[in-house]
Amino acid sequence: MSQRQNYKKIIVIAIAIVVVLAGLFIFSANKPAQQQASQQQQSQQSSQQVSQPVLLRGSGATFPEAQLRKWIQVFTSTNTDIKIEYSAVGSGQGVSDFLSGLTTFGCSDVPLTTEQLNQAKNKYGTVYQVPYLLGGIAVVYNVPELKDKQPLKLTPEVLVDILLGKINYWDDPKIKELNPELANLLPHKEIYFIHRSDGSGTTAVFTSYLSFVSSEWKTKVGSGKTVQWPLDSMGRGQGAQGNTGVASMVQQTPYSMGYVELAYMKGMGVVALRNNAGKFVLPSPERVSLAVKSLDVDFTSDIHSLDLLSKIFETTDPDAYPISSPTYMFFKSPDNYDINTRKALARWLQFIATDGQKPENIAEGYAPIPQSISQKILQLSQLFGK
Repeated sequence: MSQRQNYKKIIVIAIAIVVVLAGLFIFSANKPAQQQASQQQQSQQSSQQVSQPVLLRGSGATFPEAQLRKWIQVFTSTNTDIKIEYSAVGSGQGVSDFLSGLTTFGCSDVPLTTEQLNQAKNKYGTVYQVPYLLGGIAVVYNVPELKDKQPLKLTPEVLVDILLGKINYWDDPKIKELNPELANLLPHKEIYFIHRSDGSGTTAVFTSYLSFVSSEWKTKVGSGKTVQWPLDSMGRGQGAQGNTGVASMVQQTPYSMGYVELAYMKGMGVVALRNNAGKFVLPSPERVSLAVKSLDVDFTSDIHSLDLLSKIFETTDPDAYPISSPTYMFFKSPDNYDINTRKALARWLQFIATDGQKPENIAEGYAPIPQSISQKILQLSQLFGK
């Protein structure tokens, strides 16, 4: 091999070595950058995981739905690390979901029965039943002839007779006697009754009131989230889902009557009901507050056995509306929740007890709870915040 050929070979080998060394240098230089990029990506993913809001899931009564929507909007606007979902499926389903462990908290217009409370205690230990909002149940009607006229007056006794099927027509003498100024307008039309079709705390409160004022109703029909309505068997009764469903059906059905929470009574006639002081009163948040002003209860007690509704129904305040009631939120003992959920619940409870009760944060048709109850909710929030 000539000297010229050897020289060329050496040059080729040298170039190859330079290329390899350059590649190694570039790879080594890029590796820290790649590692840094990978670390940054992992950090971002970790940050995203940490920043995922804590989810509080609740279900139950349709009555507080509008209020809860308002509270959730206000609360989460400043507590962006917490997300709250609420399904208004009725009190009965809300209790079932809570007992089954499907929700963080449950809502019902009536407290847990003694049996349900014992079931919950066996599963969760201590259970808290928190009365966090007040409401009333309005008796509503759709009588075209009475549109834009003064409210129809009814006594508890006449209301019961209507629902038992003893009074069939709007121009019945007993109704006329209570409403002399409307007597000539009351039509000879059958009264059609719209009630809840789902398991409802609203129904439980309403039928508890009917049982309180009438021993006949208590014996023949009774009270509960669902009952056998006498007018159904007479062909003059029909069920609808939720407060919204009852309100909608009454509005669409001339000569009908129904019962809804105050937040749903717009667009219908509203009965002025005679209270224990003998005064005919229309439902309003202020009159609900008067009926429930003395409410005080231990959240861990068997509230159902205390029969708080009867104490409310029998109030003699002349301006109180008789069919008034608190609505309840159920919580498990703190050790049933992980630390993030527990602390989120502490902030949610604190909001309900403080800013949530301010007039600007109370939705139309609802009433705030007494101060004594707010203080107990604050104490519970501190327990969850530990």
